[in-house]
Amino acid sequence: MPGQNVNPMHPEEIQAQKHASPDDMRSRAANVQLQKDAEELKALCTSVTSDMEGVKKGMLAQSALDNLKRMEKLSKRVRDQLGRVPAGQ
Repeated sequence: MPGQNVNPMHPEEIQAQKHASPDDMRSRAANVQLQKDAEELKALCTSVTSDMEGVKKGMLAQSALDNLKRMEKLSKRVRDQLGRVPAGQ
C-alpha cells in the first residue's frame, strides 16, 4: 500500500516502537530521583558551610540543625540507591 512506511527491499529495518518495561521505568525514575537528591545534598552542603560562619561568631541557627538532619537523611538515601546499582554501570 502506498500509505504505509515499508521498505520492500529491507523490511527488517523497520522496527516497532519499544515500550519501556515497568522495571525500566522504575530504574529511570530512581535515576532521576538520585540526581535530584544529589543536587539537594550539594545545596545543603553549601548552606552548612555558610552556617559554620555563624557558629564561629557564637550563633547557631535552627535552620542549620534542620539542614544537617536533612543532609543525613539524603546521604543515607543516596548511599542506599547507589548500593543497589549493579557493578560496572
